Amino acid sequence: MKTLVKFIGLFLILFGTVALFIYKAPSAEIPLLIGLFTLFISREKREDERAVQIKASSALYALIIGYSAKLIIGNLYQHQIVSFDLISINYFLIVVFSLANIIRFSRLYFFKA
Repeated sequence: MKTLVKFIGLFLILFGTVALFIYKAPSAEIPLLIGLFTLFISREKREDERAVQIKASSALYALIIGYSAKLIIGNLYQHQIVSFDLISINYFLIVVFSLANIIRFSRLYFFKA
C-alpha cells in the first residue's frame, strides 16, 4: 500500500505537469498539486523518528525557500524585471511541495543525513 500511494502521487505529478502545459483551464494545476502533496505525505518502508524529522524539516526549509523566492519574484515583478508573479496560492504551494519533496528525498536517499 505504501508504494501504491507513491505511484499514485508520481502518476498525478506526470499527468498534472502535462495538463498544466496543454490545457489552459483555470484549474489545470490541481492534479499536479494533489500529486506533489500525495508524494510528500507518503510513508517510507521504515517510518522511524529520523524519517519523520527529515519530512518535517524538509517542509520547513521548503516553506522558507519558497516564501523567500515569492518575495524576490514579487519585488522583481514590481520593478518590471521579470514578467511573471506568484500571485496564485496554488502555484506557491506547487513550488513549496516541489522543494519539500526534492529536499526530503535527497536527504533520505542521497545524502543520508
